[in-house]
Amino acid sequence: MDNGDLEGKPVDRGSNGRRHRASSKDIAREANVSQSTVSRVIHDSARISQATRERVLAAMDKLGYSPNAAARTLITGRSNFIGLVVSNITNPFYPEVIESIVGIAAQHGYNVLLCNTQEDRDLQASYLDLLIEHQIDGAILTSTLIDGQEALAKVHMDQIPVVMVNRTAAGVSADAVRIDNFEAGRVVAAHLADLGHTELGFIGGLEVTSTNRARMKGFRQGLGERGIELRADRILHGQFTRDSGYRLATRLIAAPDRPTALFCADDIVAFGTIDAVMDAGLRVPEDVAIVGVDDVPAASLRQVGLTTVRQPAAEMGRRAFNLLLERIEGVTGAEPVEIVLRPQLIVRRTSGAPEPWPSAANP
Repeated sequence: MDNGDLEGKPVDRGSNGRRHRASSKDIAREANVSQSTVSRVIHDSARISQATRERVLAAMDKLGYSPNAAARTLITGRSNFIGLVVSNITNPFYPEVIESIVGIAAQHGYNVLLCNTQEDRDLQASYLDLLIEHQIDGAILTSTLIDGQEALAKVHMDQIPVVMVNRTAAGVSADAVRIDNFEAGRVVAAHLADLGHTELGFIGGLEVTSTNRARMKGFRQGLGERGIELRADRILHGQFTRDSGYRLATRLIAAPDRPTALFCADDIVAFGTIDAVMDAGLRVPEDVAIVGVDDVPAASLRQVGLTTVRQPAAEMGRRAFNLLLERIEGVTGAEPVEIVLRPQLIVRRTSGAPEPWPSAANP
């Protein structure tokens, strides 16, 4: 039998040679029912007898029928797609967030459209437009920039629920899941001050992000509470990349009065900072102590042993999807919900503190 045949009958092909896709009308004809009956079977209506349901399902199976997504959206008002917009998919923090969201979304019958903005405002706006065109049921954003209100306004105009993860934007009314980034900075300041450091620096990522600003402000205030000044010339901002961390750290440690401890806006920046310190012939932590944020998997490698503030990526992703689902289903009230998780300092080798190694709490 030719592969183009269906139970011995030639498959109808159009003028372009492509196989004809069965429609609900074809199913209705095959099962000898109305199209409305086919629609009720597709949407699992209780108003259909078991015998009729089985006849329609048999016709679908015979003709290889797959319901058209656009038609389903028109009927149900749902596409069962959500958008997930991340800032930099190469950052090891985000794959764990993505995996968590995709996994729980699948359990609830949702597909995820993944977009990577590469920290580009225009690309983020373009992706949001694309997601609106695809009639998504909601969106989860990890890429929010402080000045990104205009792009988000389009989503709100279309009444699409939005949940922000990790980053937030002032003036944007949306649910959010994040750690207390200001407190994270204060915790790091207390840790390094308790180790005796008085000459410190901050190596930031993208300045127009809520995470970067809050961590820096918390760090500065935490030091101030202990009578330590964070000098303006020791606060540098760049990108959330290893190369940026390397370049900025090189500038700070080249000074005659270099800082003895550096707080990095995230672990990737911290990895670049470690390389810069070592390439300068200095030691970590004996000459320069280093602390990051995120606790990505590589941070716990024994060759690295990065002291860091843990962000529970998987939990943040799970909570974000649950918030979004409640919005989609109309469960949540009008006011935006913000879940703020407490930061957890994970002490390892790079800060110079005695390590509680090994430990389940500090892997």
